Amino acid sequence: MAHKFTIKATIQGVSVDDFRRLAADPAMHEAVCKRIPGENLEILESVVRGDIYTMKRAYNLDVNIPDIAKKMLKDAFRLKRTDITHLTELSSTVDLGANLPLEAHCDRSVSGNDQQIDIQLDWQVKVKVPLIGGLLEKHAEGEIRKFSDLEIEIVEDELRKNL
Repeated sequence: MAHKFTIKATIQGVSVDDFRRLAADPAMHEAVCKRIPGENLEILESVVRGDIYTMKRAYNLDVNIPDIAKKMLKDAFRLKRTDITHLTELSSTVDLGANLPLEAHCDRSVSGNDQQIDIQLDWQVKVKVPLIGGLLEKHAEGEIRKFSDLEIEIVEDELRKNL
């Protein structure tokens, strides 16, 4: 059974209509992902087809382990991420794949009004390691929360730059 958790955030001073307009621009998504801590970023796909925006990317996570371990485990923390966004509904899915026994999926929704947007991320994380999978899932939750908070801060900054 997967470990589930929810992250909620509100960005004040940005209307849902402004967000919808800016979310339809792949350049904004690309600017956000280029600012997320990591190495060797590859944007594999960034395209709008009709009402659907798809971004596929891969990068090495900036994890908190000693440098010597990072060198020995080269690309062990390579993350592959696919975001598929329905631009009218402001809903999306995020799937994370890694060179580790990790499966992570998120259903993301954005709502709001003319003064703020509300973001909700519903995550499911599964680590396929016998005996310690549950412990690793809780650790993965901490890392996902940390990176989600940072990503939301970057999104807010990019939105303000483009308004």
